Amino acid sequence: MTALYSQKWWKDPMVWLGTLHGTAIWAFMAVSLSITSAWISLACGIFIGLFLYLVALGYQDYRFARAIVVGFVMNVFLSSLSAILAFID
Repeated sequence: MTALYSQKWWKDPMVWLGTLHGTAIWAFMAVSLSITSAWISLACGIFIGLFLYLVALGYQDYRFARAIVVGFVMNVFLSSLSAILAFID
């Protein structure tokens, strides 16, 4: 089986976009609002991640699609942390 990609994954900007989209949304909301209010970034991460995932599948870029899933999992983790902080207080 031959590799479909000519460059390493860490040199691909689409992989970085897919991986960091959820974290960037959470960080923006945490800075703009507060860490306890940043749990709402989960809703934004779902919609943006879904549309990025559909674009990745449309272009048949499966490495980008996997990176989007990783970014979504990171967003779920950070949003859950914010939700725990918000609802425990």
